[in-house]
Amino acid sequence: MFRRNLKAKDFLVAESPAMRTVVEAVQRFAGSDTPVLICGEHGTGRELVARVLHQTGPRRDARFLAVGPSFEMPEHATAAANDDSDERARSALRAAAGGTLLIKDVCDLPAPSQRTLRKALRPRREPRDAGRRDNTTSEVYDVRVVGSADLDLESAVAAKILSRDLYEQLGESRIDVPPLRERIADIPPLVEKWVVHYAQEVGRGKLTVSSRAHSRLVKYPWPGNVAELKSLARRLVTRVSGGRIEAGDVDEVLPVVAERVPLEDMAFEEMVKSKLAGLLRRIDGYPVSDLYEKVLQRVERPLFDLVLEHTGGNQVKAADILGLNRNTLRRKLAELGMAQKKKAKGGRDDQALDGEDGGGPA
Repeated sequence: MFRRNLKAKDFLVAESPAMRTVVEAVQRFAGSDTPVLICGEHGTGRELVARVLHQTGPRRDARFLAVGPSFEMPEHATAAANDDSDERARSALRAAAGGTLLIKDVCDLPAPSQRTLRKALRPRREPRDAGRRDNTTSEVYDVRVVGSADLDLESAVAAKILSRDLYEQLGESRIDVPPLRERIADIPPLVEKWVVHYAQEVGRGKLTVSSRAHSRLVKYPWPGNVAELKSLARRLVTRVSGGRIEAGDVDEVLPVVAERVPLEDMAFEEMVKSKLAGLLRRIDGYPVSDLYEKVLQRVERPLFDLVLEHTGGNQVKAADILGLNRNTLRRKLAELGMAQKKKAKGGRDDQALDGEDGGGPA
């Protein structure tokens, strides 16, 4: 249960600047009744942000109801299955009366539900108009509506999957929840938090995380965001028998991913090895019998080109720098097609070495 005097920063881990921005937005929007759109990748904690938004606002004592785009509520699942989407939307709005209704994945809302929401989100009529009836609004809902969505909303609107009017109504106040990879400073406290939580849940004593284990976790890209971190913390708690989680324990449960390293930070041999690994994948299944010669040519070509540029085209000086006989250099330049500067660059039979668009298998 949330405490009555809860503030957003009391529950949301926000050591990183990106997450502090989220906390500030929650505090800014909490006191009003305007609709809020919470955007972010799956697993970033969008529902948690919505719950904190509810609990820190004036509707905290009323119900917080979270539903999917079908509007089916657990307690009415059987009955709702026979209702149309418009009626299910109305039922959810009524069920959350006085509180907050979170609609997950608003891009997946059926068109009838979108129409119902557009009507529900229109400004309420003044008291003097309360007795009037019109064809656009037949029911007034005392509920704050919060929607969650991924980051591709504009594309959904352009494709007419999501109504532009509803998008603008919900997006009047928007909170963007960053992916975990963009809030690195939050990873260690999040790990500590969930390790303590799951250790208490299974009745274990104090369980700590070593600095080297934290270093491993910080370097991981977390494609599943906080949801993946929680799952991994639970696995660590159930697998580790001692009182401390070490780097080796993390290595055993952390998925193996290719670490992306900028080329300029790689040693020359590692850079060449990386390029050759990609080449071998692209030529798999193709008949190749002269790979050694082709690789040497592709290394020599830029090497000779740069050295000749450095010497202003002076082949004698270039041969000295390269440690080659002048005639040997001339012969190699001729073999590589570099003797004539106007020679076309295309038409080589080693296009697979050029990259992903070089003609090899995808």
